[in-house]
Amino acid sequence: MQQPGNFVTSDVAGEPIVVLRDKDHTLRAFYNVCPHRAGRLARDKGSRMSLQCVYHGWTFDLNGKLMQTPYFIDVENFDPDKFNLIPLRVDTWGPYAFVNLDEDAAPLAAWWGDDFDRIRGIRWDEWRLVDEREYIINVNWKVYMDNYAEGYHVATAHPGLAREMSLENLYVDTYRFYSTQRAIIKPPFIGNPNNRRYRNPREGDQICYHILWPNFMIDDYPDNLSTNIVKPLGPDKLLLKFDWWFPHDMSQSDMDSMIEFADQVQYEDIAICDEVQVNLQSRSYQRGRFSGRYENGVHHFQALVHRFVNSPNVVPEGYPVRVAEGR
Repeated sequence: MQQPGNFVTSDVAGEPIVVLRDKDHTLRAFYNVCPHRAGRLARDKGSRMSLQCVYHGWTFDLNGKLMQTPYFIDVENFDPDKFNLIPLRVDTWGPYAFVNLDEDAAPLAAWWGDDFDRIRGIRWDEWRLVDEREYIINVNWKVYMDNYAEGYHVATAHPGLAREMSLENLYVDTYRFYSTQRAIIKPPFIGNPNNRRYRNPREGDQICYHILWPNFMIDDYPDNLSTNIVKPLGPDKLLLKFDWWFPHDMSQSDMDSMIEFADQVQYEDIAICDEVQVNLQSRSYQRGRFSGRYENGVHHFQALVHRFVNSPNVVPEGYPVRVAEGR
């Protein structure tokens, strides 16, 4: 979405939105709702220099201003300026755009952007987007996040991944609004090299898994990144979007191999989560216990869920708490 007129549609918390690049290259977001009779202004993604409602043809410029109302006649006291599109806050981090429905919320960087960049040092300009995939998973989104937040299950649930890393060298670091699992890749002389993806790792090479609250994850391998975005579709269904990023000079065969490797891990996780979703309803299950060494990331995520569910005024440190009038 680098060129003027580029747009993409989505929804945030059930609200239809459109994100676009205006003629001055400014990124903008609006509710994808025509103020006339609630028609859609755009579908899917594409490029155009205006937004036209697909219902009655009302047309808006890329700044959201109402331009044309075809055949709209015999209307008393009509003020076009009262029917401009309603803008939304939009921010970027790397190649991703984030839309916020709350006008008073802290900016994205205050939540985790600046702190994460400083500590982890991911440079998005070193990678190129190669592949995108989506998965529909019939579990509650928190079940999937719990699974992602720990590597305790790798040795039993992910045989391919276990050949590359071991629990002895897995550590979990927690911060205020994100956590990182980091595992040193096994040396080349351990295991059958023909079954290894990383046959000749450099000293200190790591596999890292980052969770950025609440639903944005990054698989951070030495030769690729993949982002995982979880979108709840209901209490027992979610949409998972995967994007794969690789170095600019990586061969197609190596990229295909890594995507196949990651896809296998993904389907192994889906199978585990499907079973957990069912078993959580069992009358035999009450609650478990966390491993202090390996499951502190799960505890961190669940503590954030509890905190945000029970407090409407959670804000980043140093950002003022805004209280609605009348409270």
